[in-house]
Amino acid sequence: MKRLLVLPLFFLLPLLGYSQNSCPDTPSVVYEGKEYYTVQIGSQCWFKENLDVGTMIASSSEADSMSNNNIIEKYCYNNDLTNCTAYGGLYQWNEAMQYVITEKAKGICPTGWHIPTYAEFQTLEVEVSNNSNVLKAVGQGTGAGAGTNTSGFSALLAGLRGQNSVFDGLGINAGFWSSTATFDMALWYTHSLFSLNLYSSEYGYSIRCLKDEVTTINDHSNNSSIPGTLELFQNYPNPFNPSTVICYQVLGNSFITLTIYDMLGNEVTTLVNEVKPPGIYEVTFDAQQTTNHQLLTSGVYFYQLRSGSFVQTKKMIILK
Repeated sequence: MKRLLVLPLFFLLPLLGYSQNSCPDTPSVVYEGKEYYTVQIGSQCWFKENLDVGTMIASSSEADSMSNNNIIEKYCYNNDLTNCTAYGGLYQWNEAMQYVITEKAKGICPTGWHIPTYAEFQTLEVEVSNNSNVLKAVGQGTGAGAGTNTSGFSALLAGLRGQNSVFDGLGINAGFWSSTATFDMALWYTHSLFSLNLYSSEYGYSIRCLKDEVTTINDHSNNSSIPGTLELFQNYPNPFNPSTVICYQVLGNSFITLTIYDMLGNEVTTLVNEVKPPGIYEVTFDAQQTTNHQLLTSGVYFYQLRSGSFVQTKKMIILK
């Protein structure tokens, strides 16, 4: 009589497409005709695959940008649909966010999920002890950057679509948009470091959806969390020579002043001095074009955002 080999459920799950650390109540999600598996990392429930949703548009020139036309659009690496199937779509920030600027926006994710915030990516980094190899799929990266995927996140080095419409970096790097301004989390093939940087919204990066937190509302609580109306972000590139981009966020009509100062507190130039409606703004500071035409030397400078009683200052470095 033949004996039937009975495997325990925890052994069968990986064979069925589930990882041992799938999200307990949501092992997978069917969205726009495709099934996405999930992974629980600490308190966070993530898609373990890059999002691949929307209609492919070709990228052959800078004019081939995505638009707010009620159609989800995506780029596929090298304009090849099979790359979207394998690596997921590449999306410009505004398209991914569906043209809103709110943190934790649903964007192009399914209902009940959202595009992660900068802080949520930081939580992920801490959970994996700041070792990005833990997030990369096995076979992604090499040497000190070889993926182990012990987290189950299964990150693929899917490359990007650059501002000049050129695709680059397949097998070398990966970028995942956040819903905090235009920050992304970047992974690289030769090292295990993380990078959370501010990039142009015109870049095409991958999307990983994060499950919304379930919160209990206490009607007797008088605590409230009111989001700030202004936010100043780190300039990029930094250090720089001769120009850099400064980004800031306005959630309500505000009179904004953005000023550059040297180490002694002397004003170098004022970049913005006007009322701004809600939105995310970028302004370029060129160290060769100051108000008084002074020649700026290498060193530390400060840029400051003011509106009423709100003041926020950040540091930047000119390196010649």
